[in-house]
Amino acid sequence: MKTNFACCLFLVIVLIISSCSPAVAEPVQSPKIPAATVSAPASTPELASVSLPVITLNPGDFYFSVDGKERPVFLRNVAAYDLSDYENFLDWSKSGGSSVARVQLNAIKMGYTGSGKVDEAWAKEWDNIFDAARSKGIYVLPVFSSWFDWNAKDNPYSDYSTWDKNKFNDALGGPAKSPSELFEEGSKTRTAWFEWVEALVQRWKSRDNIIGWEVFSEVNFISGATEPKGVEFVNAAAGMIRSVDPGRPVTASIADTGEWKKFYRDADIDFINIHPYPPSAQLDRTVVQGVRDYLGKFDRPVLIGESGLNPVSPNEYPENAEIGVRHAMWAGAVSGAMNGRGLYWEDSFGLFIEGAGILWMGKYKTAELPVSEFVKGVDFSGFKPLTSGMTKGVWGAAAGNESSFIGWFRDSGCEPPDYKLNPVISGQSVIIIVPGDAAAWQVRFYSTKDGTTELGVLDVERKGDKLTIPLPDFSGDIAFKANAK
Repeated sequence: MKTNFACCLFLVIVLIISSCSPAVAEPVQSPKIPAATVSAPASTPELASVSLPVITLNPGDFYFSVDGKERPVFLRNVAAYDLSDYENFLDWSKSGGSSVARVQLNAIKMGYTGSGKVDEAWAKEWDNIFDAARSKGIYVLPVFSSWFDWNAKDNPYSDYSTWDKNKFNDALGGPAKSPSELFEEGSKTRTAWFEWVEALVQRWKSRDNIIGWEVFSEVNFISGATEPKGVEFVNAAAGMIRSVDPGRPVTASIADTGEWKKFYRDADIDFINIHPYPPSAQLDRTVVQGVRDYLGKFDRPVLIGESGLNPVSPNEYPENAEIGVRHAMWAGAVSGAMNGRGLYWEDSFGLFIEGAGILWMGKYKTAELPVSEFVKGVDFSGFKPLTSGMTKGVWGAAAGNESSFIGWFRDSGCEPPDYKLNPVISGQSVIIIVPGDAAAWQVRFYSTKDGTTELGVLDVERKGDKLTIPLPDFSGDIAFKANAK
């Protein structure tokens, strides 16, 4: 599908149509982003004095550890015209409870010369953005390159290729006759690109707010890509990055076309990176099902790298879309994903869409806050998605371990395109299959409006491996925390 955008745009970002199963998806184009000009702040903050949570990913864990306790982090995709816009989005991130910004480095042009040297002016602009993030206590996940810079107009999305502007292109004096030379071990193109990446890792590895490195966004859309070539390329790049900066997580993403079924098994990455954009707009269901499928197939942590209610434009969002986005925030917390939020249009890219812009995005600037407040204090160590059953009036999911779990359930009839809500949901219950043998449990119910207001307490007894939890009357959706007594 293609969409005409009235504004003048320069850099293409891809979006993916994904179904509730991660194996079925249709890639589509995304808006181009104007090249940014980022100037230094008027006064440089004393970065070392700003509190920064200690966020690590320990081997074998499925969540980041935040100050020593496993729990989901909240992530935003941040891109903008200039530093003031970046700072605005970073302020929104902080106020919403997000602590990680995923940044595509080609949002401010491509950043290299034809020989693979770092564009110093470009790098200084990113220095300023990383400083701004650090001054607000926010980590960054840099993405070195994206598919559209390395696609030679040889697929159905060729209108969105920027290969003709890529300085590696031999038509511009670079070494590459084809983008596929990135896959050729020992080629001048790969060697130069690796040297560029290595120089950036060397430049930024001492920063304490780099949470990890993303080798490439949607590597399967590079011209000439095959799954074996993509795996080899990512593994070689990841190995190089780790040789320069050992200990930091490395990831890479593919467009969820369903064609590369072994990539996340064979790629030498520390966590999976998914991009759900369901054509149904049922983002909450897609997140819950997709994350669980990936966890089950690959037994690796899963990051929601980017997502949305649709892959075309926020102008085509269904009525009452705010409800669908809010539901997706809660779905992330109970899906088993290592993060929440991870939106696209709402995080920053709506800035570039006529008819959306900053006012439209303002509706979502703290959408994740109730969920962020809800998970505070919850130790997610050993949390896994739990099997749950429910009466027909509700839908949702739960995640936990043998001593505690959390759940979120909503009005099952609240679906796109209308998101109609019943005034009251009454007489509903859920059944959770819980590991371990703890017999007595206490369940505390919470308002999803703020994630902190307690709505009631209930004691329940285990029967076999199941806990049956009667839900109190509610409107819209409800969350709960359960602990073994």
